[in-house]
Amino acid sequence: MYQKNSAIKGTQLLQRTFQIVELIARHPKGLVLSEISQKTSLPISTVHRILSFLNHHDYIRNDKETGFYYIGPKFALFSSIFVQSFDFLKEIRPGLEIINKEFDETVHLGILNSTRTGVVYIDKIESSRVVRMFSIVGQTVPIHCTALGKSLIAALPDHEIEVILENYRFKKYTENTITTRLEFLEEIGKVRRLGYAVDNKEHEKNIICYGKSLHNPINPINKNFVAISISIPDYRFDKKDIDKIITSLDNAVNRFESKLAISRA
Repeated sequence: MYQKNSAIKGTQLLQRTFQIVELIARHPKGLVLSEISQKTSLPISTVHRILSFLNHHDYIRNDKETGFYYIGPKFALFSSIFVQSFDFLKEIRPGLEIINKEFDETVHLGILNSTRTGVVYIDKIESSRVVRMFSIVGQTVPIHCTALGKSLIAALPDHEIEVILENYRFKKYTENTITTRLEFLEEIGKVRRLGYAVDNKEHEKNIICYGKSLHNPINPINKNFVAISISIPDYRFDKKDIDKIITSLDNAVNRFESKLAISRA
């Protein structure tokens, strides 16, 4: 049993710190100090001390007006570094290059951020054309109106999606943006049926994107891993190319997963 005046050291401190971080990550709308204490069964003084350290180093952020604590920006950076440290990024890039050369359009690779409410671009190959999509590696985009986000969320179990959407804000970016939980869940069902996702000018009013997620080679239980997308300005988009786009995405995914299967055999 926890003794009020006992020192918190070593493994015990680490366990409590990660317990708090994981709790806050599951509540993207934030939690106040008393809620964190209650949900972790830790004394408020202990929670406050740990949060102060995490906040100081940008692992947690605190809204001083409301008192809410949120996951901090450093975790988004770490997630990007984590993914880039694996050989798969080197292995999958040729597939991205093939898509880029075939259509001469911008191709992205993305992962969910630490709260799973946004997608972080971890790689990008630009179109050579004058008019192209503006984006940068490290940028975070929403899950509800991007092909990457829809693909990645569709790969998660339903109960995890429910947690993510519990306090999710469906911000409207264009006239086509999905703005309700019900619409988004219907869209996720469509992504699962088709095997790919579409952003039909939902995030940017002149950009159409197609995306597909890849199976997780690290943890087969959680299918969510990374996703590939191709972004095309609407005036260059031809519906006749849809089948070719989907085939190209499928080929990139299959090529990588085949290499992965061989390397792990």
